[in-house]
Amino acid sequence: MTVTARRLYQHLIFVATLYLILFGVGSGGYMLIEGWPWTDSIYMTVITISTVGFGEIRPLSPIGRVFTGGLIILGVSTTAYAISTLADVIVAGEFRSLIWRKRMQNRIDKMNGHFIVCGYGRVGEQVAKELLTNKVSLVVIEILATLGPDLENLGVIPVEGNATDDAALIRAGIERASGICCCLPNDSDNVYVALTARALNPDLTIISRANSFESERKLQIAGVNHVINPYVTSGRRMARQLIHPNILEFMDVVFHRGEVDILIEDIGVGERSSLRDQTIADTEVRRRLGANILAVRRPDGETFVNPGVEFALRAGDTLIALGTPEQLDLLATEAEDRRNQR
Repeated sequence: MTVTARRLYQHLIFVATLYLILFGVGSGGYMLIEGWPWTDSIYMTVITISTVGFGEIRPLSPIGRVFTGGLIILGVSTTAYAISTLADVIVAGEFRSLIWRKRMQNRIDKMNGHFIVCGYGRVGEQVAKELLTNKVSLVVIEILATLGPDLENLGVIPVEGNATDDAALIRAGIERASGICCCLPNDSDNVYVALTARALNPDLTIISRANSFESERKLQIAGVNHVINPYVTSGRRMARQLIHPNILEFMDVVFHRGEVDILIEDIGVGERSSLRDQTIADTEVRRRLGANILAVRRPDGETFVNPGVEFALRAGDTLIALGTPEQLDLLATEAEDRRNQR
């Protein structure tokens, strides 16, 4: 329940309580002062509080008229209070919501090189948590407005809306983002998001989930760089856990910074990098920085796993490196890859 809905619910209970008290006082007063039966007392109280303008059902004594006048004043006052209070809750709640959305948008407008997650379901939640663990700037597009405050408390900047809507992607800063993860449950929606995202940002890295093998090809045609089927991935992991439990436990340690401070990252070699046109032996990366180069990927997609010491690095290469965050920061600095520097 949102804050506005909670306040509205509380005020409704309070106003209803006031009317019940007023109703009880009015009915009891007529029975005590005029000696009327409870049916006439209740009816007289209703027409008096509601100010419908009906006449007196029985002659009133002087004290009864004074009591009726006071009951009218209290009824009108309670009604006015109820209307003004409920209006204040609704208008103030909408105003606060507008201010909150404006504040979130201002933060997004200042972001550059951030990541976007579309959909905060079971898959999107895990993606967001992993990205937050690596301390990256993150925007989540979620259609459920009630999740907004919770996402903000986690350190995520939420955008309320449907990720298939171009306006939602633009509000999330798609033109300045480094990557986007399409985690919507419907494959056709992920295809649409990928097409729109690629059109708005041609250099964007796009990752998408796929629920079927048939959708994987369509997502790749739409411009997705990497398609992941969570069912296939989890099945393979379970099988490998059975066959090689120790290896997977080690990989869990490597990939979860909360346990051991070691990471595997991809680092690009820039045009002005001191590593350019040098062999791995000449760079002495392992001795000087402590990082290990596990693989090198060429711009054409060719990948060299466990390259030898005579392997020459080129501008545009992507290094798959293992090390602590500090070691990888030093390597990213020498490689002139500002994207991976913290």
